[in-house]
Amino acid sequence: MSKRNALADLMVKLSTDPALRRRFQEDPSAVMEDEGLSAEELELVAGGNPDQIRDYLGGDAMASCYIMFAGDDEITN
Repeated sequence: MSKRNALADLMVKLSTDPALRRRFQEDPSAVMEDEGLSAEELELVAGGNPDQIRDYLGGDAMASCYIMFAGDDEITN
């Protein structure tokens, strides 16, 4: 699996799995390490800039679709 696919897969998992989302909020480095993401990707996601994440993933979708998780179990667009 390419790193870009790993990051995209993680974004989907975070948007659909409340337990993973809570774990990510508590320790994003551990979750990303478990998912095999690079240090660059960890920094990218930790920075929370949706435009940079979209550009990294090479997607044409709106930037907000890649940041689909919020506090607790609340999901935002």
